Amino acid sequence: MAPRSGKRKSNKAKAEKKKKEEKASAPTLVDITVFTPYDSLIVLKGTSTDKILDVRRLLAVKAETCHFTNYSLSHEAKGQRLNDRVEVVTLKPCLLRMVEGR
Repeated sequence: MAPRSGKRKSNKAKAEKKKKEEKASAPTLVDITVFTPYDSLIVLKGTSTDKILDVRRLLAVKAETCHFTNYSLSHEAKGQRLNDRVEVVTLKPCLLRMVEGR
């Protein structure tokens, strides 16, 4: 008799699904240090799943930085003008600098 095809998941697919579930872990807290254009230091609390866009939102809420509207964030290893989709976890150490102009 010929084997059935396509009706059941293979053991390989189940093993891959288990590996993906094991990799997914709870987000951890990350300290994000930001230097403003006036060389003041701000430490933000973020999660490991945050992106640069989330850091910009956190800066907009802070009283010290809410008046900055036209800036980009830079990192010494990743360079000037970080993309908003860059994850904070990839920035080790997480020292950012606000650069005027976008």
